[in-house]
Amino acid sequence: MPANSTWFSESMIAELRTQQEYADFISARYAGMVGDSTAAATYYRRAYVNSPDDSGLLERAAIATLASGDTEGAIKLAKSARPRAAEDSPSVQLALIIDDIENGRIPSAKARLQKPALGALNLDLAGFLSAWLTAVGDPARGEADVDALPGRRMIAGEQASLKALVLMQGGKDEEALQSFRIALHLPLATRDAVAALGASLQASRGDAQGARELIALGAIEGDPGPGSARVLADIDAGRKIARPKLSTREGAAMTIYIASGTGLVRSSPDLSAMRHAMVLHLDPELAPASLTLAEAFDRQDRSDEAIAALRAVPASSAWAADARMAEATILNRRERTGEALVAADQALALSRRREMMLQAGDLYRVNDRVALARKLYDEVIAADEAHGVVDWRVLFARSSVRSEAGDWQGAEADLEAAIAIEPDRPELLNFLGYAWVNRGQRVQEGLALIQRAADARPDQGYIIDSLGWAYFRLGQMDKAIDYLERAAELSPTDSEVIDHLGDAYWKAGRTNDARFEWTAALALKPDAAREATLRGKLEKGLPAAPGASLASRP
Repeated sequence: MPANSTWFSESMIAELRTQQEYADFISARYAGMVGDSTAAATYYRRAYVNSPDDSGLLERAAIATLASGDTEGAIKLAKSARPRAAEDSPSVQLALIIDDIENGRIPSAKARLQKPALGALNLDLAGFLSAWLTAVGDPARGEADVDALPGRRMIAGEQASLKALVLMQGGKDEEALQSFRIALHLPLATRDAVAALGASLQASRGDAQGARELIALGAIEGDPGPGSARVLADIDAGRKIARPKLSTREGAAMTIYIASGTGLVRSSPDLSAMRHAMVLHLDPELAPASLTLAEAFDRQDRSDEAIAALRAVPASSAWAADARMAEATILNRRERTGEALVAADQALALSRRREMMLQAGDLYRVNDRVALARKLYDEVIAADEAHGVVDWRVLFARSSVRSEAGDWQGAEADLEAAIAIEPDRPELLNFLGYAWVNRGQRVQEGLALIQRAADARPDQGYIIDSLGWAYFRLGQMDKAIDYLERAAELSPTDSEVIDHLGDAYWKAGRTNDARFEWTAALALKPDAAREATLRGKLEKGLPAAPGASLASRP
């Protein structure tokens, strides 16, 4: 072989490059299918480097990068892309628009927002953002641009919120407040941030009562969100509230946040992550966007990144308690119980809002911290009663912890009070009916309640299980087995349901079938008490007086 020869010909190198491009593309597609946006972004960017004129590949790389939460990486990709490919990539154009706004190139951002390459998916966002950027330099024209947006019922709340921002930017505070009120009368996913902004504007004018009314209008089931609660606390403390003033970047971030609260965006975790990562790139202190970004990451099974987004919310933020509670929820689902309880404690230390206490109470309840849960439910119920409110859901939750703590009389009273409010609620009927049957008290009445629940929810395994268990306690084994087998089909991973079926088989003389079911229930890793009971049954058979735990029927 001559000394200057090569191992590979040009055609062989080209073939290897093509194979690598294809491998990167397939790897990216797979990563995207399994929800790994970060890996998808890496592979798509690698594939695009080898095909720099492929606008479709560039768009996939930009989408994956933005969906991974890496707005800075998307901007770098957009800047390095060949102009012709970039022109045809909506996500690249979005990244460049964010970069323009960040660096004060407003005319360039506005020019890009007019390009058809942004696509139909970004049409509403483009209109909203263009109107805001126009209002920064020419408030009257920005207002006209908002009015010129196509009226759409599904985003009427978002359009009214945008108009409020633009009017406030132009110093038309009275008209802005009217737009805030209109927005809060409409469906609006971002209502707390909008209500807090409107209430701050109202309070800065010396109208505390008007601010309270706006906060009440923005509340959900009487509970103001964290941003509104902070404004309310400032009013109650007599603190002076400054008139809100948004910079170009802050207003753009708020505009994107509002425009991205629609059902279309929220229904797609990738799109939601893209939008809210852009929001935070422009305004890292817009904390509600951090919570929404974390929610999007969590739905992508990226819980570590979700937790990181939540921990980025500082303790001084009005949304800090909500961030800690959202973190507690994720940690609890990952069975990191100790960390979850610490996060819930931190949330309560930051806020005693009703919703915060209920979420913490529920977390304590499912983790057997019944005394802590009971205390929170008591506090919420007492506060509700002081305002003439009775909430069946809180009574239901408290009945569970009262029962588990051995206070059946109190639990029964809560259940009966809840049923008086919601007489046809299946879960209430089932809980009380099951309790009566399981305790051997008022069994026929309990059976009647469970039957009503089963008629309403025939596809709920735990309710059909209750019906079967009622017949078991009445000694009607044929009916018991029929219903318990149906319950096991509906809830094959519920150890209690499978345990009950085993008991019924044993009573019917089908001992081998009973041991099979008890073994299956044991394999489902039940709690310690049920595990001990199952092992005892497998060793000695069914005790003479079988029982079941009410506490396991929340």
